[in-house]
Amino acid sequence: MAYIERLACGQGLPALGRTPVSREVAESLRLVPLPYGHHALPFEHITYEQWWRLAAAERQARIERLDALPRAWACQQSPEAVLNYEAQQPPLYYLMLTPVQRVAGGLPLRWRVVIMRLLSALLASFAIPLTYELARRARCSETCSAAAAALAALLPGFGMTAARVGNDGVSASIYALLLLAVVSNGPSLAAGFALGAGLLTKAYFLTAAPALALAWIGRLRSKRGILSMAAAFGAAAVIAAWWYGRNYLLTRTWSGLQQVAANPDASLSSTLAAASSVDWLGFFDIAFLSHIWIGNWSFLQLRSWIYRVFALLAAAALAGLMARLWRERRLCAGLLQAAGFYIFFWLGLCYHELTFRAVGASSGAGWYLYALVAAEALLVAAGLEALAGRSRGWLLAGTLGLAAALDLYGVHFQLLPYYTGLIGHRTGGAVESFHLSRFTELPLALERLMAPAPVSWFLWAAYLAATVAAFWLASRAFRVD
Repeated sequence: MAYIERLACGQGLPALGRTPVSREVAESLRLVPLPYGHHALPFEHITYEQWWRLAAAERQARIERLDALPRAWACQQSPEAVLNYEAQQPPLYYLMLTPVQRVAGGLPLRWRVVIMRLLSALLASFAIPLTYELARRARCSETCSAAAAALAALLPGFGMTAARVGNDGVSASIYALLLLAVVSNGPSLAAGFALGAGLLTKAYFLTAAPALALAWIGRLRSKRGILSMAAAFGAAAVIAAWWYGRNYLLTRTWSGLQQVAANPDASLSSTLAAASSVDWLGFFDIAFLSHIWIGNWSFLQLRSWIYRVFALLAAAALAGLMARLWRERRLCAGLLQAAGFYIFFWLGLCYHELTFRAVGASSGAGWYLYALVAAEALLVAAGLEALAGRSRGWLLAGTLGLAAALDLYGVHFQLLPYYTGLIGHRTGGAVESFHLSRFTELPLALERLMAPAPVSWFLWAAYLAATVAAFWLASRAFRVD
């Protein structure tokens, strides 16, 4: 949000480690409840548990103070040393939302945030029909294509990633466009433009460059193919090279990421040499857990057996995909290309872990994988379809049902109770359980949301209807195929 405000005020791009957030954003952090565990802020702040212990009059006073923050503070720097962590991010997403800040700058901060979250979710939602088209171009059946699109829509982690003021949601749509251009074997410039846009959105698009080169390796057999590849990568470079050059000038690193910039003298070989000291099983376990469900950046967790169910499902999809690629290898070029991008992205996550290790930290940020939600949903649907054979409709419907059930459970038994003060962290740090016997408290939870009660009830009903509709539409496609 502070990144967008800075651009809207004409103050230029922020610089990592130098640019503070706006005074408006910093002051808002004093007033609103923050996720559990934010210990590094240089001023007093409260958690959600502390927020709901306040008297109702005190909570209302804080909301009124939030809404009364001077609009001019959006263009003033925070007096405290609250640096803009997102300064490491490429600017495309923030530039896209800058006009919103300029037009809606007179509204209170919380309503601007809501508007930008809705627009971010809208931009991310284009990944869903693109997933359907990607599956069709990859020669998948109607059942597989519909299941892939519905799975992308129902995965709760993707919704959490998309519905915030951040660049991960739009990255999913750009990645889906890139995959569609590659699998369709269309003009190379289309893929080049998509790659360039991606590189101006998130640094993890760097992993797409080798995957794209590998997908086009067959074009090296002809002069025309070489020229088309050069044109594609040239277009991407024209669009995005200036940003990575700027990173190098400011941080002596090409990516500009915080943990890499903190250790600019580390060579690639020394970073990779640390691989032997990493607990890779633990890393993959945390990455998978945080990919399936991580509690909307409050880092809440579900019961461990729930994650294991989805791990077994992923293993089954992988087994089916491997069998399909072996049996139908002449027809699976699109699936192989999508798998290539997915594998290179995982290699990027592993490198990300090594850069964190170099500064004495750890990562396991599995939510980043939702940039490739189109590829993941396609590969899972294709693998399960191959595994189930004639019963594919039942297995895919069951998978979609599990994804929907995970989302419904996470919302009603974790997120809503936690954010509305019905449950909280115990002394040891674990979060209380919200049992079915307390489900009658749901109306209280909806009433405690920031929106007026009728709006909260409408949004809740629309959410339930959309979840059922995604499942129903996919099931109709299963019967038609």
